[in-house]
Amino acid sequence: MNKRISLAFAGEALFSKSKIYMARGLRAKNEGVLDEYQLWASLALELLAKSSLSTIHPALVADPTHYQSLFSACGHPLSPDVKTITAKTLFERLSHISKDFDKRIQKFCEQQALRRNSEIHSGESPFSGMSPDAWEAKFWHAAYTLLDIQAKELEQWLGADEAQAPKQLLVDARKAISMMVQTKIGHALEDFESTHKSEKRREELIEASKKARPWGHYDKFDYLVDGYGLHECPACSGMGVIGGTQYDEEISDDQDLDDPFTEYVDITYATEEFACLVCGLHFHGAQEINASSLPGEFYETEEREREFEPDYGND
Repeated sequence: MNKRISLAFAGEALFSKSKIYMARGLRAKNEGVLDEYQLWASLALELLAKSSLSTIHPALVADPTHYQSLFSACGHPLSPDVKTITAKTLFERLSHISKDFDKRIQKFCEQQALRRNSEIHSGESPFSGMSPDAWEAKFWHAAYTLLDIQAKELEQWLGADEAQAPKQLLVDARKAISMMVQTKIGHALEDFESTHKSEKRREELIEASKKARPWGHYDKFDYLVDGYGLHECPACSGMGVIGGTQYDEEISDDQDLDDPFTEYVDITYATEEFACLVCGLHFHGAQEINASSLPGEFYETEEREREFEPDYGND
């Protein structure tokens, strides 16, 4: 029995093609051809979206009114003639897959698809004269959200994770992460103010967060970390929890001379994750942390029982 899924619906094939289109887009950007950059980027985004939806099941990408496509997506090709769903249906379905793929991202993706269709199928030039400042930050945030569905990193999509990645590609990746982070911060603040329209209520929530015990919120973290601390959220200014991996410790200069049985140890952690207790802003990994105003490392002082060398010759 033939179980070969058509490349039109295969997640990895769609992902690979989206990488190719994105590479063409970045090449056009670096050459200053900005309308071509946006055209390739819009094509790459839709292919990336299809590859993300396909990870749930390839049949979700197939046109439900075309039975040959449904069979092909399930590994039983009946005909080489296959059809995929429309962009509008694609982005609507993704909103049911990931809560992070919200209405803002959905609307942006649909607008990009409409502009692309107008560019390709009409005499209009919707991309001409449009500055990247008008769409680029939202684009990278949408791409990041789609990649998260596949548990993939932005560098994988751009090819910047490869050992011989060109310098410009690494620069593009860093800029993309920075723009994504700033958009994420803006969305978190927007949601917080929308949910709590009363300024007094917002102030109460921020004030209450200052009394939180960091380690008591370990369940908000996706990573297993060694230590926790409180830090102001870059979005709402409430308190959030940072978590990190321990990479250094040393005896503190501050010791209690009246207590010879206790010593204080300064521990340094590399920040790996942040979760705001007020607005829900969540950052994963050092790259996102470093692209924000959050510290790359944090410290705590731990109290320990002092260890003494055993006495010899006194027994």
